[in-house]
Amino acid sequence: MEKISNLIIVSALLGTSAMAVPGVNSLGGGLILPAGQLVMAYKNISLDRNTIYDGSKEVQNSSNLDAKANIDVIALRYGLGNGMDMMAVIPHKHMQAKANSGAIEIDHSGLGDIVLMVNKSIANEQQDGYKLSLGTGIKFPTGKSDNKVIKAPLYPVGHPKAGESQLGSNYAPMAVQLGTGEYEYKAMLGYTKNIQDVSFDIDAIYTYRPDAKNNYDFGDELFINLSYMQSVLDILNLGIEYSYRYNQATNRADDMPDANPQLKAMLPMKAFSGESGYITPQIQYVPFGIPKIHLSLGVSYLAHYDVKESQPLEKQRVTFRLGYLF
Repeated sequence: MEKISNLIIVSALLGTSAMAVPGVNSLGGGLILPAGQLVMAYKNISLDRNTIYDGSKEVQNSSNLDAKANIDVIALRYGLGNGMDMMAVIPHKHMQAKANSGAIEIDHSGLGDIVLMVNKSIANEQQDGYKLSLGTGIKFPTGKSDNKVIKAPLYPVGHPKAGESQLGSNYAPMAVQLGTGEYEYKAMLGYTKNIQDVSFDIDAIYTYRPDAKNNYDFGDELFINLSYMQSVLDILNLGIEYSYRYNQATNRADDMPDANPQLKAMLPMKAFSGESGYITPQIQYVPFGIPKIHLSLGVSYLAHYDVKESQPLEKQRVTFRLGYLF
């Protein structure tokens, strides 16, 4: 199952007018908060993964993988002044998975890896007609990376290790841990253009990932999100987003080092590698006509993919966001 860490990709931000409320997958484009202004948002993402893909086609789910993830995120963003702001993304994850007809079972929850970012405006709407910002950040290894599986197959009678777990120490695969056990480093470019009742945002984020715990290589990542939002009523916005992700190939050679090699090779719980694109139609409710409080709901649908090895992807995910501007 894709490491859904980062989530950077799950923070939610607000602007200073109704049409400046970004999409559910956006980091706000070129938005920079004024000095002393604080935005807080709660976001929930839920998804199921029971479909396996290889290259650009769907293949048989031979391991009978049934995986679910529910992620709660608190996102805070604060204006520092001088065209700068900072944000923190704090995720809590609940990850469940069953495979091999229930012979393997994973169920763990807790704090994920926290991300801190600082952003700087390099173009503003008043002078340039658009907003442009640059950002840099760090993901801290605050999430546990040594959770164990609940249930694992045992070596059969007659085997030298008969009765012992075929997953060795029983540590769950790194791709379904709550954290990576390593720092990651991010660079971001944001762009926003407002035209009457329309807001258009672009977020581009590059993540550099050193080898994590057990020398697991999650691969560097490029994420790009395009967001189009339009006001249809004073209290209602409709929009659509396109989210593209490219991740380098991963190396699982040192993951679960004492597991049965044959069993480990068949495990479908892998970090994402390759590329994917999702389309997210969404609705935003702004009850007071200004983004003091807003509620957003979006459903992301898998539009295209080309993965580097057989692995699971969600066909859709549901995102709910509640935001408050202090």
